[in-house]
Amino acid sequence: MSKESFPLVSVLIPAYNRPDTLQVAIDSILDQTYPNIEIIICDDSSDNRVEEMMDSYLHRFPQIRYFKNEENLFIGNWHKCFDLASGEYINYLMDDDVFHKEKIASMMFYYLRFANISLVTSYRQTINAQGEHIPPIYATRRLYHEDRVMDGKILGNYALSHCLNVIGEPTTVLFRKSDLVDRYGFYQGKQYVLLNDMAAWLSLLSKGRAVYITDALSYFRIHPNQNNETLGANLFSEWLDLVIAARKDGFLDSDHLYQMALRSYRDRIQRYPAFTKDIERIDGILLSL
Repeated sequence: MSKESFPLVSVLIPAYNRPDTLQVAIDSILDQTYPNIEIIICDDSSDNRVEEMMDSYLHRFPQIRYFKNEENLFIGNWHKCFDLASGEYINYLMDDDVFHKEKIASMMFYYLRFANISLVTSYRQTINAQGEHIPPIYATRRLYHEDRVMDGKILGNYALSHCLNVIGEPTTVLFRKSDLVDRYGFYQGKQYVLLNDMAAWLSLLSKGRAVYITDALSYFRIHPNQNNETLGANLFSEWLDLVIAARKDGFLDSDHLYQMALRSYRDRIQRYPAFTKDIERIDGILLSL
């Protein structure tokens, strides 16, 4: 079969000042066994190191399209990548993460053989700055011991009720472009910035079935300079709005699940003085149920 007989998958990289790990990320896409992939790189860097590194790739690989932003777009860089994508399917790749060579092929298997799939994710292996395997953190533990197809709201409810993004970082998930009606990170009319991945996943999960693959199909790099490490407790600042919006969208459809989600979030933030208003808000909601 020619590569054109396979649906085009766009791998989108919002790059920022990491030429070394970006090179590893690009190589992991070029090594994919799935035959029909384009690579879109939108560079938000504050210097020219990524642009200089890209020269050798652009001369050799016509499937790579590279764009250097004239100004820092931040979340707009994610939207720019999405708008430039020609593929029927989308997979973001963070510039410090890595794909397993079978990632796209393994995930596309479910789209090509099952109906009403709106999101495919998998176990992701945590690695350190040097690329060595390290034990999983709480959110990245393997959810199931066998591949599973389920109603999307079941997976969404699990994440919300445990106050954990068990679905995965942007690198982890493959989805159909047409299923993401609003821009990446929008959910129920609000743009989420720190939780843009969870917002996008909930939007997708509300539309159909989810697939969880137990194999480690991506590698999530944990290092001191990543956003999760620098933002700290601020990462939780959008979670309560996400829980409330999800409840209105049909997730957490029982009072028990809703209470579990609210209490899980409260347990996470109660030691941080900055979240006093959120705790008061949660207590008010719980009293009304």
